[in-house]
Amino acid sequence: MTDRHHEWQALVQSWEAELGPETLTQARYRLRMRVLRFGLNLVTASVLAALWLFTGWAVALRDALQANASWVRTWLYILLLSALSGVLTFPLTWWFEFRVEQRLGMMRQSFWGWLLDQLKQGALSLLIQSLWLSGLYVVFRRWPDRWLLGVSLGVLLFLAVFYLLQPLFLRLRYKAEPFNDPELRAQLEDLFARAGVPFGGLAVLRVGEKTARATAALVPHGAGTRVVLFDTLLEALSPRAVVAVVAHELGHKVHRDMLKLMALFAVALIAALSVGYKVLVALGDWDGLEGPTDVATLPLLWLILAWLGAGLQILFNAFSRRQEFAADAYALTLTQDPEALEEAFRVLARLNKALPQPPLWVERLLDSHPSLARRVWALRQRAASVGSRGAGGG
Repeated sequence: MTDRHHEWQALVQSWEAELGPETLTQARYRLRMRVLRFGLNLVTASVLAALWLFTGWAVALRDALQANASWVRTWLYILLLSALSGVLTFPLTWWFEFRVEQRLGMMRQSFWGWLLDQLKQGALSLLIQSLWLSGLYVVFRRWPDRWLLGVSLGVLLFLAVFYLLQPLFLRLRYKAEPFNDPELRAQLEDLFARAGVPFGGLAVLRVGEKTARATAALVPHGAGTRVVLFDTLLEALSPRAVVAVVAHELGHKVHRDMLKLMALFAVALIAALSVGYKVLVALGDWDGLEGPTDVATLPLLWLILAWLGAGLQILFNAFSRRQEFAADAYALTLTQDPEALEEAFRVLARLNKALPQPPLWVERLLDSHPSLARRVWALRQRAASVGSRGAGGG
C-alpha cells in the first residue's frame, strides 16, 4: 500500500514538474475560477428569481403581454424574460468565458469576434429552449391530470433535438477545413472497422484561430459516425496519439455512453420538473402568481432547476467518470498502445490548463472526467496487468 502511494505521488509530482511553474499557476487559477463560477451560478439564479418575483416585474410583464392567453404570447414572454436575464448576467459570461480564457492565454479572438459567436449560439439556444419551455406551460394548462406524461415526452424531444443539433452548434462557431493526411485517415478507417462502427468521414475544425483548446468528438453523420478533430489537436499530437484519442471516443460510441447519459439526464430533468410543479402548486396564488399554468412562475422554476441540478451534478459526474475509465480501457484494448494514450493525456493537460490531480472534492463536484493523473495511473495498471497475463500465457 505504501509503495503504491509513493508511486502515485511520484506520478503526480513528475507530471507537475513537466508542466512547469507557469502552466501549473495557470491551471490552479483556472480551477479557482471554475469553483467560483459554480457558486456564482447558484447565487445568480437566486438573485434573478428574487429580482423578477419580489419586485413584481414578472407578474407585471405577464399582465402587459397577456402572456397566459395563448401559446404565442407565452413564448414571447419567455423570449423576453430570457433575453433580459441574459443581458443582466452578461458581465459574468464575459468574465468567465472571455476574460479568464484571455488571461490563461487560451483566447485568440478579439472581444467583438467572441461576442458575435456568443450571439449566434445564444440565438439558436434561446430559440430551442424558449419553444420547449412554452410547450411545457401548454402541457401544464391543457393536461393538468396527465402533465407528467406530457413533460416526459417533451423532455425526450428536447434532448433528441439538442443532440442532433450539436454539429450545427460547432459549425456556427468554427469553420471546417480539408483533412490532408491520407495515412492517418486510413488508420482511422481501420480503427473504425475493428470497432465495428461505420465510418462517416472526418472533419477538421479550424479552432486555432479562436482558442488554444483541443479535443475530438464523434457525431452522427447519415448512417455512419463522423470524426470531428480540432486543428489544435492535430498540431499538438503525434498521429499515434490522435488514433488513441479517437479510439477513446469510439469506446463511448460502442458502449452507448451518450445514450445512457441522456437517459439519466432525462430521468433527472423529469424528476426536477416534477418537484418544480409540486412547488408551484403549493404556492398557489402567492404574490400575484397563478400556479403552475402561469408563465410568470418561470423565474422560480429556473431557480428550482438550478439548485436541484447542482445537487444532481455530483451523481452525473460520478457516472460520467466511470464511463471515461471504461472508454480508456476500450481504447487500450483496441490500440494496444498505452504510450500513445498517455501522450494524449499529457498534451491535453498542457493545452487545456488542467491540473494533473485537482483536490478530490473538486473532482467529485465539478468534473465529468477523472483527473488526468488517475487516468494515466489506471492505464498503467491495466497495461501492466495485460502484460503480465500475456507473459504468463507465453
